[in-house]
Amino acid sequence: MTDKQRPSYGDDDFARRELHFFWLADYSASMGGNRIATLNQAIREVVPDVRKIAVDNPEVDMYMRAIKFSSSADWHVGPDAVPVENFVWSDLSILGGTSTSSAINLLCDQLEPENMPQRGVPPICVLVSDGFCTDGPEVYQRAIDRLNNLPWGRKAIRLAIAIGDDAEYSEDELLQFVNHPEVGLLKARTADQLVKHIRWVSTEPTKMISDGTSGEGGGNELKIWEEDGQEDDDQIVPF
Repeated sequence: MTDKQRPSYGDDDFARRELHFFWLADYSASMGGNRIATLNQAIREVVPDVRKIAVDNPEVDMYMRAIKFSSSADWHVGPDAVPVENFVWSDLSILGGTSTSSAINLLCDQLEPENMPQRGVPPICVLVSDGFCTDGPEVYQRAIDRLNNLPWGRKAIRLAIAIGDDAEYSEDELLQFVNHPEVGLLKARTADQLVKHIRWVSTEPTKMISDGTSGEGGGNELKIWEEDGQEDDDQIVPF
């Protein structure tokens, strides 16, 4: 974010901070049918919950953006930061391969020091995918290395949701994106699980940072994700 884009605060607002939330959403061909429909619905429905957290924490200015990726990556919402009260999710349709590395590089562009606020809290970055990176392991590793070498990349709360059965995606690949081992990789094998994971990654880290339990240096542990019992039979919609 440039100085022109960054809001100016009066003396009474000296303690304000900016929280930036980034979605990295897979819309490759394998996300067809119930997967992309559930992802669209879940993100759209969780935005009001994040807005409520923003209202409850007026000392933190919250912004949300979204990167979409298939055979390449582009901004779905962005690149300019959007105040969460103005964030609108439009439905994604499926297309092409799974260029996860392109999405990570696009994220890295915005995590460069000149594009982040001086008075910021750790950004939240959530990767959602159901496949292997089709760019190849070396290209993917370079993107991960770039992310890890950026100060804001290291400070960020980075989480990932894997969709489908274990054989459909690379757990090792997605775990390289994650920097909270106490959470690990969130696995969504059903539509109901994906909705629950989307709600958790949208609200739990946001509340932790907004409440001041995570400093600018990061490193604080998130409450470990726990499944809340068995799903009802009529709620199970397998991918």
